[in-house]
Amino acid sequence: MASFMDSLEAAPPDPLLGLMLAAREDQRPDKVDLGVGIYKNDAGATPVLASVKEAERRLIETEGSKAYEGPQGNAAYGQLIGEMIVGELTDRHAMFATPGGCGALFIGFQLAKMMSPGARMFLSDPSWPNHNGVAAALDIPTVSFPYRATTDGSPDFGAMVGGLDGAKAGDILLLQGYCHNPTGTDLSPAQWEELSRIILEKGLIPFIDVAYQGFAVGLEEDILPIRKFLAAVPEAILSYSCSKNFGLYRERTGALLIQAPSAGALDSARSRTAAAVRASYSMPPSHGPAIVATILADDGLRSQWTEELGEMRQRLGDLRRGFASELVRATNNGGLEVIERQNGMFSILPLTADRAVDLRKEQGIYLPGSGRINVAGLPSDRLPEIAQKIAPYLNQAG
Repeated sequence: MASFMDSLEAAPPDPLLGLMLAAREDQRPDKVDLGVGIYKNDAGATPVLASVKEAERRLIETEGSKAYEGPQGNAAYGQLIGEMIVGELTDRHAMFATPGGCGALFIGFQLAKMMSPGARMFLSDPSWPNHNGVAAALDIPTVSFPYRATTDGSPDFGAMVGGLDGAKAGDILLLQGYCHNPTGTDLSPAQWEELSRIILEKGLIPFIDVAYQGFAVGLEEDILPIRKFLAAVPEAILSYSCSKNFGLYRERTGALLIQAPSAGALDSARSRTAAAVRASYSMPPSHGPAIVATILADDGLRSQWTEELGEMRQRLGDLRRGFASELVRATNNGGLEVIERQNGMFSILPLTADRAVDLRKEQGIYLPGSGRINVAGLPSDRLPEIAQKIAPYLNQAG
């Protein structure tokens, strides 16, 4: 009997996962992994937050069942995350717990495709690679618009808007919330407002990916422009991740927010989404959402978590300032000061894919060919050394 499996071609290797494995196997004691996007403390570890540990302790003592909770998942979690996003949920909103932010993208993209069959999805260039990956898996064609930082750290908004000239009614516009991955360059409140006007004028479907709330300026500050954006448009889809701000990476804790123009339209969208959930993972995980709900519903735990989140945000800011200063000193390139003015875990260094490979082989510094670095992977006591090692590999015009 012929083997049909033999006819399969292997999928291209995921470059970030391959980089992670290579860094893990590297025996050099001074290696530095700036690749995979997880928060690390100064010891290079990703510890469980104290607020999460306490919430889990309480859950172990009080949880009475492991039964399914339905396709929308933990209701308290949905309510509390929804309130963090929009302020007040109405009869135009529905929340779904999902297996991580990627699960929310997968289900949300399906909903957008059902809303507008044949639609194209407009994505920033660069964007998180899996945005393209999920769209491709669902046969959603993508179009790129330019998204690059200016010298003051803000995006070139004119170029971005120009890249949307060809967008037509029913097309999907994917926007990232604060701490853009991979650039660290964020839209201003005024730019969010202008984009809401463009969406209304063109008749686009807005899809917002929020993966780092609280990592830029603060919990409320990071979501307020998006909240105002949502108030200005009749319908929207939003994916949310608790991986970074709650440190729940392996618990796969995400959420999908659906905003409909009316309660009647929401009923249809919710039923379609529930059917998509049923056909993919059937029911969402519960442990991660229960942890988050326990934290957000308790004033003491919420305060502790907010403080821990603030410490992570402060460390990222300190690393940005220190690393930018050392890079400028090592390269005599003042343009690299832009790293200090960006937000979140990521920035892009000006180097070619070949030089990224050279940097890895010769210096033991791991980053992908795109030049994206995870700022949280920088050990604070080695910034001058790392900047000196990286400097010769950077493009002189960078």
